[in-house]
Amino acid sequence: MPTSGGPGDDPRPRRGRPAAVWDLDGTLTRADTLLPFLRRVAGTASVVRALAVAATRDLPRHRRRSAAKALVLQQLLGGRPLAEIDPIARDYATRVQDKLRADSTQLWTWHRHHGHRLVIASASPGIYVHHLGRLLGADTVICTEMAVVNGRLTGALKGRNCHGHEKARRVLEYLAEQPASQVWAYANGATDRPLLEIADIAVRVTTYRHVTVRDDR
Repeated sequence: MPTSGGPGDDPRPRRGRPAAVWDLDGTLTRADTLLPFLRRVAGTASVVRALAVAATRDLPRHRRRSAAKALVLQQLLGGRPLAEIDPIARDYATRVQDKLRADSTQLWTWHRHHGHRLVIASASPGIYVHHLGRLLGADTVICTEMAVVNGRLTGALKGRNCHGHEKARRVLEYLAEQPASQVWAYANGATDRPLLEIADIAVRVTTYRHVTVRDDR
């Protein structure tokens, strides 16, 4: 689903606190956070088996990554009590906080010092990303959510995987409700190009260089 209409497309002056939108894996952190979390919950052997099952399934080509992720989460988290997983997720978020990129942390602090809204936009599950967001003082967390029924994780995603165009769409939806006079976006991978394209100032974090500057107000 293509995104359309970034914040800078409206020629009228915009109001609202500036917002800095951050990808998580490889941007605020140096590496993936999902597989280490799943290993902590289910053990390495179970994670390897789940990945092997996903690799052998005939999944839709156009959304293979999201389908494989949903299948792995279903196998490893489906049926588990949220009350059992939440303390693990809370502790894991603390460990992630201790291993953030120093350069990203400095910029995160710079935005906070200037009164900007801080937003985490991640494809990783909210079960631990929300905890991390609270630890970092994020104003908003936009991420992949998991369904819970009668206090248990079903293993299914609640809504779509917050990845690629879907992540950009959800950020635009948030900005429509909470307008910002200027929007920064920080991301490290090609899959986050849609997110970078909707920002006024887009920064590819691997080298910390501006890839887009939109300032048509």
